[in-house]
Amino acid sequence: MDMAIPQSLRYSLKYAGHPAGEQRLTIEPRRDGLRLTLEANVELPLPKTRQRWESEVDQEGLPRWYRERVEGNGARVMEVEFSREDGLVTVSQGKDDFAIPYLAQMHDPLSLIWAVGGLQLEVGGVEKFALVGGRAYAERLPDQNLEVISSGEKAERNVRVYRLRPGLSLLYFDEEGYPVRLTQKVGEHVFEADLVQVQRLEAGQRLPSLERRLEAAPRDSGRSRIVAGEPNKPRVVLGEPPRERAGDASNRRRRRRRRYN
Repeated sequence: MDMAIPQSLRYSLKYAGHPAGEQRLTIEPRRDGLRLTLEANVELPLPKTRQRWESEVDQEGLPRWYRERVEGNGARVMEVEFSREDGLVTVSQGKDDFAIPYLAQMHDPLSLIWAVGGLQLEVGGVEKFALVGGRAYAERLPDQNLEVISSGEKAERNVRVYRLRPGLSLLYFDEEGYPVRLTQKVGEHVFEADLVQVQRLEAGQRLPSLERRLEAAPRDSGRSRIVAGEPNKPRVVLGEPPRERAGDASNRRRRRRRRYN
């Protein structure tokens, strides 16, 4: 995967073997790292939800800032600021803020997927990751072959497989480092995300919202296809989210943060 080129990865979603929506992962290079944005319209399991995860990571792949918004029965928003300079991780959930010490390298859910893709473990090897409020373990499983459609033709690709615990998630990465499949046990069934398209983007162009694209486009036939290096089309990379002024953000943290003892 060429980290210098903005890219959009589109996935089809299934739950218990039934179509369950679509998600899109946008990868945008920054001067001092990457910005990862995951948007998803999930139809199953009910209720239907819209999700947006954003993570800004540095050149080491460690997050500086993370924001998650989930809309379904109401809306839930969470923001996390990772400050190694201050030695604090500040979590904001609605009106509540709390802070914990930054004692070890920490990840958010989106930067965790990115970090697992860069692991160089032997089969059976395990890597531990610190998360806000917990930890995760990534275990390297034996490689598998997955059949995908590349450049319009079916082809088998060798993929690296990792199991995440807790949660019983499986992550599959191809030889170029693309996350081509993600599965997770949800209740009694399995939730699956399969990569169907890789699209290179041009700087300064805007992608249509995932919801509008789904309304305008016909449903996929269910066949997976990967188009690595698809010819460039007019699209725009997602813009920067609104930010607080530095002084405002600092005052807010001092006013609302409860320090960890």
